[in-house]
Order: sequence, then structure tokens, then C-alpha cells
Amino acid sequence: MNGSLICARYSFAPNFFEYCGPDKNKQLKSHLDVGVSDFQLTSILSHFTTLYSYLKSIAHSNNIVDPFDERVVEAYWIGNSLLENMREKQIYNELKEGQKLKKKIPKRYLKWLWPKIDKKARLHHSFHVFNVFVRTGHQHIPHTVETMNQCRIGWGEVLQVKSNYLTLKSQRLIYHDGALQIKDNIKLSIQKAFKGPVIKKNDRVSYHWGFFCDKISKNQARNLEYYTKFHLNLANETL
Repeated sequence: MNGSLICARYSFAPNFFEYCGPDKNKQLKSHLDVGVSDFQLTSILSHFTTLYSYLKSIAHSNNIVDPFDERVVEAYWIGNSLLENMREKQIYNELKEGQKLKKKIPKRYLKWLWPKIDKKARLHHSFHVFNVFVRTGHQHIPHTVETMNQCRIGWGEVLQVKSNYLTLKSQRLIYHDGALQIKDNIKLSIQKAFKGPVIKKNDRVSYHWGFFCDKISKNQARNLEYYTKFHLNLANETL
């Protein structure tokens, strides 16, 4: 599937809630419903400034021209080998210059953040959610456990499909015994807001801010879990 359409699936929910990106949610939904990628869609996505900067860095580090190449999009949202090809200096430059974190978050947070690059932090969505303690979309406010839980990309197994809602066996982020943890075997419901792949019982899916994103493979679910838990452990080092 076209990388920009996949990216739009993951970007739809925070845009719907007006957390990230331009005021173009109807246009995003229209593109997703008809499954068409064009200049308008990539233009909309390029105005998700945090996202787009990360995609450009991942692409450049892997000698890929298009930031919306499917492999690049998957690397950021799900996780794949492209993330492991990035050097520590490239990651540092993206956080400092691309994300302009020195202007966005307090110095005391930066003091905790920079050493994580040497501990193999990667430019995965979960790294930003758990380790950049301030939301950097439209609202520069501190994350809470609940906003981190909603903002991370979740994964789960479909138990039931009913109209535009999916019931999943999934997980949630909790704070327990002084640490952030993933609690498994949680039953929850998510909304399917746009047309896409046919979903049936036992399928694996991803979701963002309570909205369905995509049908994913067993290997993709494994990668998503790995990068999520890896960056969660990094976050716990500086709580």
C-alpha cells in the first residue's frame, strides 16, 4: 500500500482531535475512504511538523528520497530495520535541529534526554511519546500517563467486529510501583472511522487515540511491541 496513505491512517486520530497537523481532517478522511494518494495528501501530511521531520531524517539516513516511502512510514509508526541504520549523531541532530527540542522543553528534561541516544534510542513514535515529556504538536503541555497511553500506537487482536467498532484484546499503559508498565490482556473498543481493509475476528490491528489505524502482520506487531517496551524502559530510567 502507498506509504502516504498508511501515514494518513496513523495521523488521522490526533488530527481529528486537533492535536497535530493542519485543519484538514475531512480531506484526510476523504483520501482514506477512496484510497487515493496525491499531492494534496502529501502536502497535508508534510504540515504535521513533528512527524514530517522524523520521516525526513529516517529517509535521509537510509538514502531513501521519499519521506513517505512505505518503509520509512513503517519505521516511524511500527518499527523496522531502518531505525537501526541511523547513527547516534544523526539522531542527535534530528532532536536538536529538526525537532528544535531546546526551544520546546525545559533544560532539566534535555539533561535526561541526550544520554538516551547513547543507549540506543531510536526515532520511533514511542520514543517521542515516552521520552519527550512535553507534547510538541499544537499544545506544548506535559504528558500524563493517560495521554501517553492514548498517544502511543497500540496493538491488539480483534475479538468482535460490530458496525464501525472493533473489540480488542489489547493492553494499556499504567503507572505502578514507581514505573510505567504495559498491562496486557485488556479488553477495549476502538472506532473504525474510515474505509480500509476488511477486518475480521482474530486479525491483528494497530490503533491511535482510540481509532483503528491498520491491519498488521504478526511480525509488525512484534516490532511494535519491541520498540514500545524498549523506549518505555528508557523512560523509566529518568522518572
